[in-house]
Amino acid sequence: MKKILGLLLMCLLLCSAYGVINSMEASTAWHREEVIVHSGDTLWSIAGRWTDEKEDVREVLYRIREANKLNSVEYLKPGQKLVVPVRVTNSMLAQR
Repeated sequence: MKKILGLLLMCLLLCSAYGVINSMEASTAWHREEVIVHSGDTLWSIAGRWTDEKEDVREVLYRIREANKLNSVEYLKPGQKLVVPVRVTNSMLAQR
């Protein structure tokens, strides 16, 4: 009985943690910037230009891949347009 109760408690904790994480992500506002790829650009360099000081460049890289439906082995071509999801900051909101 204690094992079942412990398992139920563990499931409840995991579900609530998942809900909190999803609600935090859902409350984040995103602005979509369109960039044009130049010769020598890589996904890493483009993501680095749009990375906020509080986030990891790999998070931005992932968002760019998801927004543009790119896989990890696709090459960028000069002139190609990419959408970069950028987190909306208070300074962006103040400019409106």
